[in-house]
Amino acid sequence: MQVVSIKIRKGTPDDLDKMFECHNNCFEQSDRWYKRMMQQSLDDSYVVEKVEASGEKNIVGLMLQNYITPCDPSDVFEPINEKGENFKENNLHLESLYGITMLCIDPKYRGKGLAQKLINIHFKSNDNKKILCLNTRKSNLAYNLYLKMGYEHIANIKEKYFFPTEDSTFMTRIFE
Repeated sequence: MQVVSIKIRKGTPDDLDKMFECHNNCFEQSDRWYKRMMQQSLDDSYVVEKVEASGEKNIVGLMLQNYITPCDPSDVFEPINEKGENFKENNLHLESLYGITMLCIDPKYRGKGLAQKLINIHFKSNDNKKILCLNTRKSNLAYNLYLKMGYEHIANIKEKYFFPTEDSTFMTRIFE
């Protein structure tokens, strides 16, 4: 099938099944979210939609945004720099902050700048917030893209992820 266009648009509740399918194409089985977890962020989601010549539409990327509490009180928040130390001293690691909860691009569509476009939308749609954040696996392929886009790795959170167990890399983007 020939792709006629690829566009980015706001997600809708009707997109949930195709978003979940896209997510499953992007992540290892052990790291899959449940639909109900994704559903919590649908109100502020964006999708990358592929439209084929036949008129068939498929979601090949998505970004979910929502409030994130970086740590539970029982988590070990390990600052790696001064910003991380300040974050911990002010107990911001225990507060609800806005950020990206999921970003994924189907492997067939990676390397085309789509994730970067979604992150730019995230910045523009949240330009009234001083701090944006995200948690990601240290092994996440997008880690270097997040750095390129202006996020700073300020702390690790011990064993935040399971299946397999892995530390979280906590990143912030601060707007002055």
